[in-house]
Amino acid sequence: MRASAQPVSGAPASGVRPWVASLAALLLVLLLTLAPGQAGADDGQRWSLRDRDDNRWSLRIFEQPDPAYPSGERLRLSALTPGIAVDHSRPLLLSDGVGGSWTLANRSEELVAAGTGPLPESSAQFDMADLLPRPSDALPLVLSLPLAGEDSAEMVLGPEETQALHASSIPAATVQEG
Repeated sequence: MRASAQPVSGAPASGVRPWVASLAALLLVLLLTLAPGQAGADDGQRWSLRDRDDNRWSLRIFEQPDPAYPSGERLRLSALTPGIAVDHSRPLLLSDGVGGSWTLANRSEELVAAGTGPLPESSAQFDMADLLPRPSDALPLVLSLPLAGEDSAEMVLGPEETQALHASSIPAATVQEG
């Protein structure tokens, strides 16, 4: 049997079916939405969450790999439910229900290379340097993520996610020499 390099009937001359090209484009958009600017970088730790309105989110903790930005650990939240827009100017608020609270600075500008385009509407990134003292690994944490407008999405972290925040490394600037 001989193989032929002729296009299949109904396929474009390039040999790529339209649905394959559409699928490839969709996968690229998903990759850029879930990890903009991070293709090939260390994945860090990642979880799926639901907020109190049952919207789906991706939570990611990782070390900032881009030398153009300050080093340190980052927490990224990306909406997996379409149509959610985050606020890139307000901080992430965390609380443990027994008086512990933290405010993490918004570092969403790090989601794209400097000056290369608009920030992704559905993702926000935060600096974990202000997560001191580290939250207890025994108490659930509530994250309050600012959304466009005045709303916020609230998510309760489970034991695994809380343990990851508790165990994350302490920034070098806070270590005291003895």
